[in-house]
Amino acid sequence: MSKARRVWTIIGAVTAIQGAVFLMFMPIIAFEAIAMGVGMMLTFYGIKYLLYYLTHAQHMVGGKWFLLIGLILFDMGIFATALYNQAQAIAIIYVVGAHLVGAVLNYIRAFGNKKDNNPGWKIDLAQGIGNTVQIVLCLVFINSVIIPVYCYCVYAIYTGILMIISACKKTAIVYVQ
Repeated sequence: MSKARRVWTIIGAVTAIQGAVFLMFMPIIAFEAIAMGVGMMLTFYGIKYLLYYLTHAQHMVGGKWFLLIGLILFDMGIFATALYNQAQAIAIIYVVGAHLVGAVLNYIRAFGNKKDNNPGWKIDLAQGIGNTVQIVLCLVFINSVIIPVYCYCVYAIYTGILMIISACKKTAIVYVQ
């Protein structure tokens, strides 16, 4: 990771931590903001995967997975953005769905990195465990608005701390001979 990338990662993590602390003081407004944010994030990542498929992945072996993931994320994002202020159970289910996708991807990345003897697998595993805890807590307290907001904000703080740790960690430079 370059120095500029490290600085931007730390700035983004500190901003996420500040935003999470701010949202903890307004749980009713925060619920709609989180639901809207998750919908927009899913839409953004869906578009990102679709553009990646169109520019590179269509020529790769297994590239259709990027198309499938992009379509699913884009569809979930548009639907969640349209229903952000509707029933709270639907919004919580979409927050859970977003974290389920994140947990699965983090676990896959962690086990792949561990197989390759990459020390970054621990952070990916920690993020996957955090996503799983968030999913369980949101499903247990699905009738409450305040508990899922606090869970989401605590997870945002947790992820911000993990981002700062990964930005400050030394990375190995691999030279190909």
